[in-house]
Amino acid sequence: MRFLYLFIFSFSILSAGGGILDVDWSSVALKSSQQKASAPYPKVLTEGIKDVHLPVYLSRQFVYDKNMVVVADKNFYTISIDLDGAVLTFSGDRTYQESVSPKNSEFQKIEKETPPVDYNSAEGIMSATFNRHGVNYMINVECEEPKKDKRCKETTLISSLYNSLIMVGGRP
Repeated sequence: MRFLYLFIFSFSILSAGGGILDVDWSSVALKSSQQKASAPYPKVLTEGIKDVHLPVYLSRQFVYDKNMVVVADKNFYTISIDLDGAVLTFSGDRTYQESVSPKNSEFQKIEKETPPVDYNSAEGIMSATFNRHGVNYMINVECEEPKKDKRCKETTLISSLYNSLIMVGGRP
């Protein structure tokens, strides 16, 4: 809900133009030293993210899934994985359409109250949105039967996925 308020508020104090968010690679180095691959990642993953210029995160339980679909560019990526009765996506994006001055006091107040990760269910999709290293990330679970499927009604799966994220690629 706070992200919705932040989004709405942003439109009232926008400066025109879009751009590319800066990645704080110094904070990436601290985290990435803890994440060593036990075996080479599948070619679909390594080839798909080879030109991505932001840290790429994926849940450790899916890093070796050879059936994943990767769509990427230098400034964003989406990794999709079919589950039984659902689709799981991991996305990172360093582009933006509009910006808010970080010095704006109202924005600072909202930002301070924003949790590190926001879990939300809307239109049959359970989402986790968060920011790391100055980049926006999202994990989505879209269920075929969202009213019956706990994965889209409760935060158990999505929080487990968030808590098991590891960096699998990306470069400055």
